Amino acid sequence: MGSAHLRAGLPCQDAHAYRALPGGAVLVAADGAGSAERAEEGAGLAANAACGALVRALAGGWPSSEAGWQALMLEAYGQARQAVLIGAQAAGSSARAYATTLLCAAVWAEGFAVAQLGDGVAVAALSGGGWFLAAAPQKGEYANETHFLTQPGALDRLEVAAFAELPQGLAVMTDGLLRLVLDLERKAPHVPFFRPLLAFAHGAPDEDQGCADLAAFLASDRVTARTDDDKTLVLAVRWPPAEPGGGA
Repeated sequence: MGSAHLRAGLPCQDAHAYRALPGGAVLVAADGAGSAERAEEGAGLAANAACGALVRALAGGWPSSEAGWQALMLEAYGQARQAVLIGAQAAGSSARAYATTLLCAAVWAEGFAVAQLGDGVAVAALSGGGWFLAAAPQKGEYANETHFLTQPGALDRLEVAAFAELPQGLAVMTDGLLRLVLDLERKAPHVPFFRPLLAFAHGAPDEDQGCADLAAFLASDRVTARTDDDKTLVLAVRWPPAEPGGGA
């Protein structure tokens, strides 16, 4: 939860979901619009529905082409949008009250794919040691405006990309971390932020402790001094760690 939300008595309006699968993983992050009355519910519905849709689709195998990923992600986002709209209708609210962004990623034995609708960020650590911006924030017509899953024609704005390289790590984040994770002038990942994450994840004794330690870092003075927004970071790392210069 962002410090500004704490001061204002607002809930955390981010949501996330993830699932480890045979041969890969699915990562999802959503950020409810600050101006939406039920933003946290919209984000939660979107994240859970998208993750579930991806898990069900991938039970039939991992797509082997970008066109296959385009179709799979479009279907997952369609199901997520429908879940949010149904939730809004059941509550007697407008779709606008549930406005949320949605960022999804998948990693498997032969590559990774990302789908973006909104202002989230996805960054991959490549085998050669470089860091790659896999999904950049989308901008709307006006400054500080982005796209939301609930808006008319939202799925037409979905951006999907697939990459034929297995990363050492893959992170998806909401825009609360934007100032810390991106070099905005070069539109590239801020490497000093990401480099310690791989070592941290590989050294975590278990998933629960890793999640607790990561949450504590995001709530630390070091981070909150740079951003008062809600912050979500979902991280997957290759295990066992690849040996320098290659390895399985």
